Amino acid sequence: MKQFFALNTISKKLQFILMSVALISTLTVTSIFSAFELSSAKREQVESLHSLSQMLSPNITAALLFDDQDAIQELINPILLRSDVLSVSVTNVEGAVLAQALSKRPSMTLTDDDLNDITQVITPLTLDNQNYGDLHISVDDSIITDRISFYGQFIVLLLLSSLCASFFLSLFLRRKFLSPMLYLAKISQKITESQDYSLRAQIQSEDEIGQLTTCFNSMLDNIEQRESSLETEVKLRTGELENANSQLHEYAYQDGLTLLPNRRYFYEKLQSLIDTDHMVFALIFIDLDGFKEINDSLGHEYGDRLLHQVAKRLRGCVRDHDTVARLGGDEFTLIIEDVSDLEHAASIAEKVKSSLMQCISIEEVQVNVTGSIGLTFYPADGQNVEALVKHADQAMYLSKSKGRNRYEFFSHAIEEQAIEKRRLIEEIRIALKLGQFVLFYQPIFDQCGVTVTKAEALIRWNHPQRGLIGPNEFIPVAEQNGLIEEIGNWVRNQAIEDAAHFYQLSGNKMQVSVNTSPLQIDHEGLWVDEWILACNKFNLPRDTMIIEVTENTLMDPDSPIQQQMLRLNNYGIDIAIDDFGVGYSSLAYLQRLDIDILKIDRSFIKHMESNENSIALVRAIITMAHHLKVKVVAEGVETIGQHQLLQQLSCDYLQGYLFAKPMPTQNFIDRYVSSSTLAAE
Repeated sequence: MKQFFALNTISKKLQFILMSVALISTLTVTSIFSAFELSSAKREQVESLHSLSQMLSPNITAALLFDDQDAIQELINPILLRSDVLSVSVTNVEGAVLAQALSKRPSMTLTDDDLNDITQVITPLTLDNQNYGDLHISVDDSIITDRISFYGQFIVLLLLSSLCASFFLSLFLRRKFLSPMLYLAKISQKITESQDYSLRAQIQSEDEIGQLTTCFNSMLDNIEQRESSLETEVKLRTGELENANSQLHEYAYQDGLTLLPNRRYFYEKLQSLIDTDHMVFALIFIDLDGFKEINDSLGHEYGDRLLHQVAKRLRGCVRDHDTVARLGGDEFTLIIEDVSDLEHAASIAEKVKSSLMQCISIEEVQVNVTGSIGLTFYPADGQNVEALVKHADQAMYLSKSKGRNRYEFFSHAIEEQAIEKRRLIEEIRIALKLGQFVLFYQPIFDQCGVTVTKAEALIRWNHPQRGLIGPNEFIPVAEQNGLIEEIGNWVRNQAIEDAAHFYQLSGNKMQVSVNTSPLQIDHEGLWVDEWILACNKFNLPRDTMIIEVTENTLMDPDSPIQQQMLRLNNYGIDIAIDDFGVGYSSLAYLQRLDIDILKIDRSFIKHMESNENSIALVRAIITMAHHLKVKVVAEGVETIGQHQLLQQLSCDYLQGYLFAKPMPTQNFIDRYVSSSTLAAE
């Protein structure tokens, strides 16, 4: 019922408005006419009584003057003929009733409410402006009330009739006026539910609803056009997104330089193959030899083109379904599916090696590279991606360490070597922290083999388990893993401290030579500054320390290392060329640098007694050095015959096991630093 009377539709609202207007209008008109009828009836009654009183008052006044009560009675009795008159009375000026006539209608007891329905009309009885009494007429208003009641009933019937007529008229008008609007609402709902914007509403009237329908259809036209345009735009954008997706996929999985699959694709491909049941394949790692030199000498553009050419050649060495990927830099990988035997894999590696060895032409520039190749197999050499990649990488580094331009298969011996290398690196770090390194000193004698004025500081590792370890076992590893600088700093500081101690003990200068790795020498000169500061700290004579470098270190005439050597020369630290004669140098640096000592490599000294060519070479080195005012040290002197030949060739200094082996610092002090055995230089 509540829902029925709820004004939740425009139809109900319109009908409610029409009925309300009709009801209010009818009530207003009824009220106005009822009030008008009541006041008119009242006024007519009073006016008629006043007229009657005015007409009788002269006669009654005359009868009153003559005190003729019978005449007065006769005059007032006819007034009772009116049906609404209840009583008529005449009073004198003192208010005494002189005559009275009462209606012959059945008497009834008058209540207060009845008194409210009686109207009294009092007319003064005057003559020549002299008042002689009053004429009182009491009238019953019930007649008027009955009249009004009848009129009211009529009005109620009229009101009900009007409301019924209004109701049916509102239904008709609602249907007439709301039909187009309801139709438009129905079409709107249908379009909303179906999302079909091709539907249109028919114009059912020429009024504002018709205009609204026209606007609604026009809006649908715009929506349909926009939807069509939006669909086209969405298709276009979808196509663009698909293209962008494809490009992103290419960027994510393709190397932009060589257009080969990249590292990410390689690892995912490797994992997918491992996840495949009964899968076997060979994994080949390739690192280009000599690429850095080409990149540095010709520029990155040539290097990029070279990588592109290498990628094409590698692609031609395998089948279409095999994978060739670039991991980055000059590293490439091949995944050869369904290959598990050494012979087949070796043939592919040989093909790759031969292909890379062929000369590559880049803008009329001929360049050559080779490849260091490592091979491993799944599942024989690893059960997961990490193991396979690590083992292939180890095999590749083995081929590089064996001379490059070759291939090597992974073996567990390689892994054991790698594990041992990692353990050694960690032990070197521990040794630096715990102070396990010590310096041994090998004396350098004059040509007679008697006097010692120089000594070479040689590092030894006092390993807690393995005992004393020579530098050849750990210095190369330290150089490869960034530990040589810290070791070199320790050697420098310890050697300078020992040289100062030698000087304090003997009062004479004992020159100490220290081997230096080229990796220690920085371009900014900090290494030289540290040497100078350390020497100044102990107030050493300028030429107490000798720095030994290999001649390959000084090969480049524009090398910053030569500039640092000049700074050391200017400070007074001597420079010695170690292993002279085996380097790849033009010897031009001997003119540019103030070299103090040449140390002839032991390979020339070893064969002097049996090979005339060795003697000739040693003679040439000594003669050249003396012409340049450079002293010469012969390394590796082990026999008396070698000593005698070197004396004949006027070699300045001798170093070798014939005279003394490297020894701990205290032993060196005891034997060579006492004042009795030291000779002035």
